[in-house]
Amino acid sequence: MSHSKLLEYSKKIAKEVDKFILEEVLVGEPENLYQASTHLIRAGGKRLRPALLILSTRFAGGREEVAIPAAAAIEILHNFTLVHDDVMDMDEFRRGVPTVHKIWGIPVAIIAGDLLFSKAFEALLKLTTRNVGYDRIVKSAEILAKTASTIAEGQAMDMSFEERTDVSEGEYFEMIYKKTAVLFEASTKIGAIVANASENIVKALAEYGKKTGLAFQIQDDILGVVGEEEKVGKPIGSDIREGKKTLIIIYALKKASRSEKERILDALGNRSISKKDISEIVELLENLGAIDYARKYAIRFSNEALNILDTISTEDFEAKEMLKELAEYVIKRIK
Repeated sequence: MSHSKLLEYSKKIAKEVDKFILEEVLVGEPENLYQASTHLIRAGGKRLRPALLILSTRFAGGREEVAIPAAAAIEILHNFTLVHDDVMDMDEFRRGVPTVHKIWGIPVAIIAGDLLFSKAFEALLKLTTRNVGYDRIVKSAEILAKTASTIAEGQAMDMSFEERTDVSEGEYFEMIYKKTAVLFEASTKIGAIVANASENIVKALAEYGKKTGLAFQIQDDILGVVGEEEKVGKPIGSDIREGKKTLIIIYALKKASRSEKERILDALGNRSISKKDISEIVELLENLGAIDYARKYAIRFSNEALNILDTISTEDFEAKEMLKELAEYVIKRIK
């Protein structure tokens, strides 16, 4: 499948959602704060989460335009996590541009993130202008708030893993659910709720979103070691430099000989490691079968997401096809 229909649709949604965000939500003074808070939004991105939300609304029988404020809320919350994430990891590039803290400094980046967090709820409440019932808005706000808390827990887990060498696969899967997949799950869940879907449809789409998000994060980890820097938008090997315990690393440490394990552990968290040494570690990870192992899990979660869609029916067959494309795209993307 070429995913061309999905990518074209995502571009269309991006235009509509970005227009809403930049004209109706992220507007104010002082100028430098709003420049910082909109920096990553203006830098582009795939807008998969807003597309996921709106496709879920359509799947459940709702109208695309009604869901725009909710899709904007999801994208703004996502950008809040990215701005603070980059500060914590001291990353210098995101989406091919310098990070917020790199341009405006850490204090402004922290305040910009705080602003984005509050503006996500402001955007969501604009569902009142789209004739969405208050009960559905309250449910959506509850999900958004819980999602933000869960992401914070996931980020804390991810950071704590950097100091450990005994992280289990179970802990890793819990962490990526909390840090990444929960926002995919929230996108599909809120999308269905906006459309006033039945409880069965809400639950099924939420589970589809969760599985798609898990597949997305594992593919992200793979691209972090074998992707192309210009396409990924940040330096290859940054996860190794930061000491991240991805599924790739967890599996490699389990399979490595004592000397290989020492090489991997010496590289993890070494921020001054050379590109040559990174390449050698990546080659070792490939030889240990760690990248293939992670890829199998990404494929498995993608397939589980596809299977869920086959259990529920819709009158919007185009929306269903694009949701299928999205579950496939997340593991085939190169950026």
